[in-house]
Amino acid sequence: MEITAKRDNDGLYILETGPVFFELPEDALETLQKVVSQRLGQATSSSAESLNRKVATYRNLATKMITVDDRILQSFLPQATPEQLVTLVRLAEGERLFHKIMRNMSRQNGQQFQQDYQDLNKITEHQACLYMEQIVPLIKKAAQEQKEMAGQSS
Repeated sequence: MEITAKRDNDGLYILETGPVFFELPEDALETLQKVVSQRLGQATSSSAESLNRKVATYRNLATKMITVDDRILQSFLPQATPEQLVTLVRLAEGERLFHKIMRNMSRQNGQQFQQDYQDLNKITEHQACLYMEQIVPLIKKAAQEQKEMAGQSS
């Protein structure tokens, strides 16, 4: 919503928020500005905490992908976009997932993945969360296949 403030002929501020107009003295407008700034600051710290929790959760999920069977990983890889794969690998702890993915790709796809990995080196936490949200259904499917495979071998 766009908010504009203008002075009228009497020196009062007119605060316009969409179709609503408020006439306010200058000190009231300054107080309102302080309150809005304070509330926006609180929302920012709250959303930053939420983002950090999401990243930590996705980091754990990415690290667990190291334990997925190679055959399941081979069926998983073509379904993910380059951005999703690079994000998954960057979130995982260490380089084990990177090497595992490289082992399970053809030479050409592996070279392309390495290039994507180098090119996509400025993924923000917000972008990482978006990519991970998109890939979670694929990860769940891979986890289910892993469970089924473990159940068959016991």
